[in-house]
Amino acid sequence: MVEPQAQFERLYREYADRIHAYALRRTTPGAADDVVAEVFLVVWRRLGRVPDEPLPWLLGVARRVLANRRRTESRAAALHERLVDGRAPVQPAVVSPELDDRVQRALAGLSERDRELVLLIAWEGLRVNEAAQALGVRAGTMAVRLHRARQRLARALAEEDVDIEMEVHR
Repeated sequence: MVEPQAQFERLYREYADRIHAYALRRTTPGAADDVVAEVFLVVWRRLGRVPDEPLPWLLGVARRVLANRRRTESRAAALHERLVDGRAPVQPAVVSPELDDRVQRALAGLSERDRELVLLIAWEGLRVNEAAQALGVRAGTMAVRLHRARQRLARALAEEDVDIEMEVHR
């Protein structure tokens, strides 16, 4: 049996960079560091429940951490707006420097669910069944959603005059 601290340290060494990259593509560098810390706090607390193939589970945890942060930020922005009598809240831009502006606009045009699904496949390199696990849905449902999301992205990219191929891992 592996000692809990050794298991935790191995998970951190093997996956912290991947979780950080995932978070960095969705938030600011400072917030990405916080997301990694929160994810591995969950890992420590649930060490006995980490699956044998931990990446999809870890990405699912990171996704929920980011969603919680967005809800908190949204509530804070709404409160700030009410406090200053209607001034629009400042929304932080989440921009990935690797992406061309046209691709960013096409991705921004997708629903949050479609965008998350496409990014799990394209950026995180997950297979459909792994993305399904990260999002908490069945693989069959995920395959249908991915097909539809790819069609919407293809239309958005065509409008931006971008021609790219997205690889899907089954």
